[in-house]
Amino acid sequence: KNCQEELPVMETMLDKIQHRGPDGRSIKILKNSIFGHVRLAILDEENGNQPMISECGRYVLVFNGEIYNYIELKESLIKKGYKFSGNGDTEVLFKLLIKEGKKCLSLLNGMFSFVFFDTYSCDWIAARDHFGIKPLYYAQIDEDKFIFASEIKAILEHPNMQSELNTIALHDYLNFQLCLGDHTLFKKIHKLLPAELIIGNSKNIK
Repeated sequence: KNCQEELPVMETMLDKIQHRGPDGRSIKILKNSIFGHVRLAILDEENGNQPMISECGRYVLVFNGEIYNYIELKESLIKKGYKFSGNGDTEVLFKLLIKEGKKCLSLLNGMFSFVFFDTYSCDWIAARDHFGIKPLYYAQIDEDKFIFASEIKAILEHPNMQSELNTIALHDYLNFQLCLGDHTLFKKIHKLLPAELIIGNSKNIK
């Protein structure tokens, strides 16, 4: 709701993680969501910009990482009639998610975290690679806002985010030098675990 009003907040959030993607920066405001991305351009510099929006405007993807077997996956999709405008792995992942949803995760070989959103149904998928190389954090900010980011400090930039200390996670950190489970040092901020997939609708996790 009020996604246009969230634009200054998104700009501030991206400022906090600009070091993760010095080669590009983009924000897309949709009817029920806002997505931002900073890009480190490795593959397909011209056509790999994100957030990636489908031609029909229904689907959106933000993706961090690399799909090692994207060429083989792309060839398979081409044989089934799919066409591509670029040569990168983001577009391949995007078309796989549109075609198969969460089922395509079993086909992926790589290091990644991503959020895939259906603007019509408000269903979303968030996933992280099996080794947990690429991070992904999430939080429900208030009654109608759900936020994802690759670093906690971006989430903390939201003006409605309360930075309450998670004392249980702090105890774990002091004992084991890490926060166990999906906990972080902040009560309302959670981390996606390695190989974890979560699905939801709007602000709710299913």
